[in-house]
Amino acid sequence: LRWLRRRKTGQNGERGQVLVWAVILLPLLLALVGLVFDGGMLWVQYRKARWAINGAAVSAATLVDVPHYIETGQVVLGENALDIADYYARRNYPALHVRDVYVDNVDNVVYVEGWFRTRTTFLSMFGVSGFRVNVRGKERPAWGISEEGQ
Repeated sequence: LRWLRRRKTGQNGERGQVLVWAVILLPLLLALVGLVFDGGMLWVQYRKARWAINGAAVSAATLVDVPHYIETGQVVLGENALDIADYYARRNYPALHVRDVYVDNVDNVVYVEGWFRTRTTFLSMFGVSGFRVNVRGKERPAWGISEEGQ
């Protein structure tokens, strides 16, 4: 019975262990929750930007220079492909900046590249206010060819 009284009063040196564990683990748990929150918000913004840049790639792929294609068999985009792609990208995601539109004639794919800046919530407490995220969309140029022989 004597050891039971001693255990109840905490005289065997184990008193306060929960407090030590709480002091150690609570900041780690809060950091993990903060990183998950910022990562989730970054993923949502990235998906929205990808949808917008893919839409911009579809719009750019419809601007095939048909006379040049008939003459050479090579896909070349019209002069205003960058402007049209930028217009559609910003209509769907205003923070998106289109920087390049080009054709890969080996794979027969139109690529549109852009970027957006995202802000952080948790990481801003540590001086990381945001990231610049690059996105790239692609589309086959045949999407915009609507007549036989083009």
